[in-house]
Amino acid sequence: MRPASQVIAGGNILKPDVSNAEFILYVGAYPGNSGKPMMAIARQTAVRSSENHLKFVVVDPVMAGGSVSPIGSNTRWVPIKPATDGAFYSALVRWMIENNKFNSEFLSSPNLDAAKKKGFNSWTNAAHLVISDPQHPNTRRLARPKDLGLDVPAEPKGAEFFVVMDKKTGVPVVHTQTMEADLFFKGKIKDGKGNAIGVETSFSILKESVFREEMAAYSVACAIPEDVIIEIAKEFTSHGTKVAAEGMGGTAVANGMDPSAALYVLNAMTGNMNKKGGMIMRRMGFRSFAPGPRYDLANYPGKPSKQGTRIDRQSAFEKTSEYKNNVARKENPYPSKMPWHSVGEPVDNQALFSLVNSYPYPAKILMTWMANPLFATPAGAHKKVIEELKNPDRIPLFIAFDAFMGEMTSLADYVIPDTTGYESWGLPNMEGNFAARVTGLRWPVVSPLTARLEDGRFACFENYVIDAAKMIALPGFGEACMADGDKNLHALNTPEDYFLRALANAAYDGTPVPDISSDEMGLQDLEKAIAPWRNSLKPEEWPKAAYLMARGGRFENYGEGFVGEDHKYALTRGVQIYIEPMATARHSISGQLYPGVMGWHPEVFADGTPVSKLFPEERWPFKGASYKAKLRSVSMMVNSSILQSMSPTNYIEINPEDAAQLGLKDGDKVRLISATGSEATGILRLRQGIARGVVAVTFGYGHWEYGSRSHRIGEKVVGGDSRRAQGVLLSGISLIDPTVKGIFGFSEMPTGGPGRNGGAFRIEKV
Repeated sequence: MRPASQVIAGGNILKPDVSNAEFILYVGAYPGNSGKPMMAIARQTAVRSSENHLKFVVVDPVMAGGSVSPIGSNTRWVPIKPATDGAFYSALVRWMIENNKFNSEFLSSPNLDAAKKKGFNSWTNAAHLVISDPQHPNTRRLARPKDLGLDVPAEPKGAEFFVVMDKKTGVPVVHTQTMEADLFFKGKIKDGKGNAIGVETSFSILKESVFREEMAAYSVACAIPEDVIIEIAKEFTSHGTKVAAEGMGGTAVANGMDPSAALYVLNAMTGNMNKKGGMIMRRMGFRSFAPGPRYDLANYPGKPSKQGTRIDRQSAFEKTSEYKNNVARKENPYPSKMPWHSVGEPVDNQALFSLVNSYPYPAKILMTWMANPLFATPAGAHKKVIEELKNPDRIPLFIAFDAFMGEMTSLADYVIPDTTGYESWGLPNMEGNFAARVTGLRWPVVSPLTARLEDGRFACFENYVIDAAKMIALPGFGEACMADGDKNLHALNTPEDYFLRALANAAYDGTPVPDISSDEMGLQDLEKAIAPWRNSLKPEEWPKAAYLMARGGRFENYGEGFVGEDHKYALTRGVQIYIEPMATARHSISGQLYPGVMGWHPEVFADGTPVSKLFPEERWPFKGASYKAKLRSVSMMVNSSILQSMSPTNYIEINPEDAAQLGLKDGDKVRLISATGSEATGILRLRQGIARGVVAVTFGYGHWEYGSRSHRIGEKVVGGDSRRAQGVLLSGISLIDPTVKGIFGFSEMPTGGPGRNGGAFRIEKV
């Protein structure tokens, strides 16, 4: 039996197997208008649905198009109120449990081996027991064998084991010692000393969570008719494991942890994990930037250990000196001065607000690389944020690496010119619908337009980092710092030393690729292309590296990602129905514990005040929805005169029925006002493809840099095309949390995720 190794239900590491699925539920994700890559998913979903192999439903506040057709028999758009995905998911899961439309055979398999013997390819902790006794020292934690006096298996060493109720015997056992566990047990069992301990299964806790509200209440909350929710639930549970659910935009809200967790729960309810036509791993590549077959690019002599506190406050507040000092003074340690996010991953939006508040500590040097958090971060464009970033007392030195004068870059003390895609190296992952392994390759095909350095290299981010690191003797750079397979050390002095060795790893991973033929070398004139980089690889490695250069990467054959009905690159960690790290984490303001399972929790500010209480819908009737424009990206496409003329601006979009109530008409000049005081002026657009109570704005417009105004470089004036400043930036007027002292964008507390959608707005005619 394999030991437990579980994945927190929050990371977006799975994707639908579009090529084999029969039904896909997209929530906040549009095949062909969002996702990665947009066009590939558009083609695949459009072809399969038109040939009657696939049905899919898109649940989103905005009808954005892509491969969704309002007249197609196999596609459907269902409007939803922003920031209510948790209510929609809770309704689906409640219906599935209430109607026994979940895969109990899969969910009751408490370990991977048990699941595999039943024909599945993953497992969950649905049947694992949780200590519910509030007096127990390990309350809210998953029960371990030592909690109940059970023997812990000796092998494998270092593994973690849990407890389940054996379905046949009705007694608690280690989770690896049974094939079938009780999904719904709730009661008391005795520990090794004879004491009764209250426990219940993860699935029982999930049921309690989604049964707190009736279906009708969930329907009202998300503004989706109850019969439509039930129809979707029936369809979702009618295809075995050839079904998938994917979400994106629904997690970019101030209550996004619930929909993130719910996606894993919803898919687990069908047993579709790692199955053909279900949910499969994304970004499966060959070893490159890792301890590879040719070079170890992850380790080097003198590599430092991770130390210190993250600037973005992605840590438990209880680990901070602030908390410990409060306790030492015998004071209530809560609230923290600003929110801490104990179950999240690194997020740049929180780093931005830490910088402008000098909390948890003041920054000395800020470095950004091809990043524009002022434009992308909700509330980042507020005047107070910009003024604090300009303040040298806040940030004494700001260095930006960029190929463009973006909004953030324009504030930097020094701008290091960087290269663009055709001038630089990269080994990107494969995004989108491909089940096998892919490692792409981007290599310089034109000479960079940046300055040439004295030694012949060009100015760019990588060369700056290498040179600066060598000047301060930082380990991992310069001579004798990169080990090959024989433990010989090699130099890292150029970007090619790094990227070409990563390419060599990919070429030799598993069965090495063939050597390139001399005819192919001549056909593409690769000898001339690689001549400047010859010293970065060993002579015997070049034929295989060139083989990948000629093809743009390494690609497994189509279809090789499956062995029968199972995905070859399966996620073998158990999916957490009950998320212990979240259930045992505390809100840094209130000190309260977070729930351990998905559910429905409306938007609240950091101190727990509901948004609807502070800003009633009667006065603030709209919630915001930011979505992607078809004809403009964040930066690059703004330079295209053709695309500029086709879509010169965006609009403030609402449903015609909402407009009628306000006495507004299409084309009116209106003011969009957020509940915390910011506003933007734009043109009103009425369309049926916007949910009621929603104001939608496409992202990518409303620049105040990116060439929209001129800059002087020496004696030369560049830029100044005002067309690039057209339109409205919704994130520029997003809510500031009024319950937090200082400047803090409306965010989710457990993870720190940005409140990009939702909030509270109103519209007035200018």
